[in-house]
Amino acid sequence: MKLGEFISQFSHNNVIRLLYKVKGGHELVLNDWNDVSMDWEVNKQKGKFRHYVNNEVLGLASISFGGSQGIHHSEALNIVIERLENQPVVDEAVEVQTEFCTEAMQYCL
Repeated sequence: MKLGEFISQFSHNNVIRLLYKVKGGHELVLNDWNDVSMDWEVNKQKGKFRHYVNNEVLGLASISFGGSQGIHHSEALNIVIERLENQPVVDEAVEVQTEFCTEAMQYCL
């Protein structure tokens, strides 16, 4: 199952961290254990992990951190994904905000 499908079916408004499977354990997809993202950001083409939306999910990793190690988000779901040789780059989706003004009130939303 692809990461985007996994998130749609099993994860709802969770902090996630992505890992690769390596011999003897796991390796971070990004550079720091504090690099996390909200799950919904992946499917909306936002955040740090948007590039991995189509990587296969291999499983979940149970990784526990002590409070003194400087690791934030110890509650994050640690999702193990496949490593792709040529990881596609996904442009971040940009939301266009429009102003709505009423003449009578001179009030903009």
